[in-house]
Amino acid sequence: MNRKKKGAIPLTEQRRRLILERLRTWGEVRTTELAQMFGVSPMTIRNDLNALGEAGALKRTHGGAVSNEPIAREPSYKDKEGQRSAEKARIGAAAAQEISEGMVVFVGNGTTTMQLVRRLPRLVRLAVFTNALNHAGALLEHPGVSVYVVGGYLRGVSYGMVGGLARKALEGVFFDAAFVGVNGVSLEYGFTLPSLEEAEVMAAVVRRARRTFVLADHSKFGAVTHARVADFGEVDAVITDRIPPEEFARAFNELDVRLVVAKGGENG
Repeated sequence: MNRKKKGAIPLTEQRRRLILERLRTWGEVRTTELAQMFGVSPMTIRNDLNALGEAGALKRTHGGAVSNEPIAREPSYKDKEGQRSAEKARIGAAAAQEISEGMVVFVGNGTTTMQLVRRLPRLVRLAVFTNALNHAGALLEHPGVSVYVVGGYLRGVSYGMVGGLARKALEGVFFDAAFVGVNGVSLEYGFTLPSLEEAEVMAAVVRRARRTFVLADHSKFGAVTHARVADFGEVDAVITDRIPPEEFARAFNELDVRLVVAKGGENG
């Protein structure tokens, strides 16, 4: 009598659930890679993708599939706050290590950059510019920090200040370091955000910073959203919670972009 060995190939339903999880994480999947991952034939994976496509769970492409979520879809700050909170906390702690006494820094809006704000040493003296009202409020708990708010139109979905007024406020201002969160990290399209207005403000910040640190948890790698902030070569470091796929690590190394894996993550 044949018995399934421990670690056997997942059943169809389990395999398709895992495919969707990977698609949500990376934004795109390839038939050949999935076949190798699950130890099945490419035809089996094509059948899986076709079935998921017919169910409206993804969009089929030549050689694989992509997420069918709108490229400009943006979860609210409240929705994102509880997602991957432990990973974001580690990223924030690692980012805080890059800040030293007397610096002038910019901290962009977002749930991961908020973790940086919360982990600043309480007695450190520095100037912090931010376009996030909630970040500014949290920074007031640090008596040694001078807080500057970049004004503009307040986006309720992200608590970020954007638009022409925000870009105008950045004119003639420069930073020792900028810490920017993103929603997408793509080999082809660089760092992206779902809001064009936020991307324009962050791009202006990148141009005015001596060093730019991108804060992105592992779910952002392979994803592309609506508007580009910067190419890989325009930033100085990427801080994440686990080692990204080899092709990303290779690209960062070739462009002299430092990859920082926060402690507590894979090989961090």
